[in-house]
Amino acid sequence: MGKVSSRQMVHVWRRLRQHARKVAVVAATLALAWAPIPAEACTGIYFGSDTTASGDVIYGRSEDIGTRYPKQFGIAPATSGKTYWSGENGPQQDPSINFTRTSAGPTYRYTFVRDLPAFWQGAPEPYAEAGVNECGVSVDATVGMDCNEAVAAVDPLVATGLGEYCVTDVVLSEASSAREGVELLGSIVDAQGSQSCNHLWIADAGETWTFHQLSGHQWIALRATANEVSVDPNMGSLRFVADLSDGTTCLHSQGIEMVAQDAGTAVYDEAGRFDVAQSYGVSVEGEGPSSLTRYVQGHLFLGATLAEGTSYELDETGAVRSVANPQLFVAPARRGYELLDAMRLLATRGEGTPLDGNVNGTLRSVGSERTAECHLFQIHRGMAPQIATIEWLALSPGEFTLYIPSYAALLTEVDPGLYPSEEGFDLQHTSYVAAAASGEEQALEVNNNRALNQALMDIYTLAAAHRPQAGAGVHAYLDAVQLELIAQQAQVDRLMRAAVSDEARMELANAAHAAMSRQAYERASGLLDELRAYVQAGDFGQPFAASGLGADGQLAEPLTVVDELQVGSDAAEATQAQPQVDGLYVVKLVLCGVGTVALVALALALHKARK
Repeated sequence: MGKVSSRQMVHVWRRLRQHARKVAVVAATLALAWAPIPAEACTGIYFGSDTTASGDVIYGRSEDIGTRYPKQFGIAPATSGKTYWSGENGPQQDPSINFTRTSAGPTYRYTFVRDLPAFWQGAPEPYAEAGVNECGVSVDATVGMDCNEAVAAVDPLVATGLGEYCVTDVVLSEASSAREGVELLGSIVDAQGSQSCNHLWIADAGETWTFHQLSGHQWIALRATANEVSVDPNMGSLRFVADLSDGTTCLHSQGIEMVAQDAGTAVYDEAGRFDVAQSYGVSVEGEGPSSLTRYVQGHLFLGATLAEGTSYELDETGAVRSVANPQLFVAPARRGYELLDAMRLLATRGEGTPLDGNVNGTLRSVGSERTAECHLFQIHRGMAPQIATIEWLALSPGEFTLYIPSYAALLTEVDPGLYPSEEGFDLQHTSYVAAAASGEEQALEVNNNRALNQALMDIYTLAAAHRPQAGAGVHAYLDAVQLELIAQQAQVDRLMRAAVSDEARMELANAAHAAMSRQAYERASGLLDELRAYVQAGDFGQPFAASGLGADGQLAEPLTVVDELQVGSDAAEATQAQPQVDGLYVVKLVLCGVGTVALVALALALHKARK
């Protein structure tokens, strides 16, 4: 058989736990293919608009699956209709083996963060986990969890049901709003069942929903509130109650109470509301130390007052073995969280707390070497759907990385060098090929690949391997670059809001993403060269310091994304004299500093003249 991915191992591990009565069948499969390993360590986060300094909704996830695990970022085109296939049970496109669905009509364009087929035995278009479609609908999928054994006996999972492999593709292809996406997923689970239990998020410019695949045919979706935050580390025991009769805030399967009642697990609170987690999920005691440790790390990072011995208990290794009353949504410990806080939350290793992963190397932290990528969606409430959501994508572990912003709903192209397609990846430089020293030999190897995720992957590998000597210096430089990217994006946001045509907005979205990506790569590549030289010299008497960082902690040479998009006054005059010029002339005029409104009007007039 071909190489089997860590993600496929995760699916088999889940099914071992979720289908205890079918262990003999699964064991036979394992004997022929792979050995299971527990690798469920994704962490989802959410900040309601009332909890952030900007008034934006921010949500996202870090995906934990394997060290030096490459991901591709790209754009799925709109189609006249398509058929989806999953690969949870192998690469065969056979409805008796894997989930399949044909869209009811045309599909939308959308961005994706996708696995490589090589890690799925060549299965096509595997697992697009996050993205935004042209309607401004965003999806983050999934955070895996388990249902309890009693529920599984009454409503077992369906091998050919909907799993994580193509759930994002289905929603982004067909949903024009978040609520429509929820209803679509619910109808699919009703009809075809779920292959696995998962939490996922679906949002648009007006609503944010969390969707839960609870068991074989049961599901629930909750509309997230503005005044709460969430840390979701693969825990089916995260408690929440639901008013099943309130269709404005809760949508669900018809048999949700009946299945739990038949299983003897139905729990209600004092007000008579259905307690979904206690009815369907595993007990807190049944959760693994990885999930419980990340739950506490996350909330400590957010400022919660959690005390060992009362809020949580540790086992003999220093990991968390129990949490008192874990909740899916909580009131924040403070207000005014920044975008950078969300980025750092997905990187936290519990620094400075009793759960410091840098002190206790046995802990499975939120910030992990097994993180393949991190992503965040920043939603400006009250904006037009196509420009409300900014997708921030970091194609490497969160601890040492850069998040690149994009108006994903408007994006129609990406740089194939910086974001290679599946054929453009150098698999010899990834976890597809076993590497000595946990990838350090790969990271020290210089090649001509200019993929952004490869540069960030190598930076992470070297910085993590030499964290005491190089960690602080790498952090300082990347933080300075990230702050510049955030500041540049704020300027582009204002320019985007001033643009008055769909064409101008789309051209600006493509141009801005290209400039952000290229300048980020240039800085990352330069940092990597210096870091390689530092490690290869082997003289660790002095801590690593990047040459491009000034004494004030800021970049010696700031990013120039907006400047790059501008044309000088001479070029602008030349453009006005030659209205037949193609390309980005409308966007470049819009970005000419002063007189924005007048320049927009002039650009549109020139555009009409050219036509």
